[in-house]
Amino acid sequence: MGAPPPAVELEGVWAAYGTQAVLIDVHLRIEPGDFACVIGPNGGGKSTLLKVMLGLVRPTRGAVRIFGRPPAAMRPHIGYVPQDPALDPAFPITVEQVVQTGRLGVEPPLGALSRKGRQACLRAMQAMQCAELRRRRFGQLSAGQRQRVLIARALACEPKLLLLDEPTSGLDVEAERRLYELLAELTGRLTIVMVTHDVGWVSRFVRTAVCVHHRVHVHPPGELTAEAIRDLFGRQVRLVTHAPPADAQPSGDDPR
Repeated sequence: MGAPPPAVELEGVWAAYGTQAVLIDVHLRIEPGDFACVIGPNGGGKSTLLKVMLGLVRPTRGAVRIFGRPPAAMRPHIGYVPQDPALDPAFPITVEQVVQTGRLGVEPPLGALSRKGRQACLRAMQAMQCAELRRRRFGQLSAGQRQRVLIARALACEPKLLLLDEPTSGLDVEAERRLYELLAELTGRLTIVMVTHDVGWVSRFVRTAVCVHHRVHVHPPGELTAEAIRDLFGRQVRLVTHAPPADAQPSGDDPR
């Protein structure tokens, strides 16, 4: 029996909006169970790369395979949190109901959620440490809590691949650290590909750094030197290491 196919495989992929090329001759391979971080300047193609993996953007050239199959065939097995989720915080919906929407496309379209579906939603909330919030209104939560709920929604379909587009945007340092730690605990159980601007966190939590500026280069996090980052962003970038105090302990519910 041969080795399993890569979780993500792009071969010679080009993608464009109109006549403007966004991704140029991308070759990328991400193995199952990896935690990969996508970094690069604004407009460099990071979000487009995730949409290509999802099949939402079709490449003009090249091949895309998710676990050896076309993205459209694997979409039920992909969890996705976009950069700007279209979810109105004022809408009267509970945390549990938000997470249950992650079962759309997996459960039958009519009728109540199955027992298996309810259990999957509960496991997703437990993984993101928001199960105790399940009766709360989504709009009453802090920014950090909301983001954990949205990731739980993406986990509710029991994905093989989790795609996150800047999930820590707008979070303070402590909420950001906590979210990264929760994601790191999922490593190995599924494959995670995450877009982020927070280069300072990369070496602490992720295994693979995918540098995107229209073209793609892959590095182990330890190879992300200040010079490599400067070349990627095209300018001097200040690197900040987010390290909590040695005696800091994870708190319970996020008060923010």
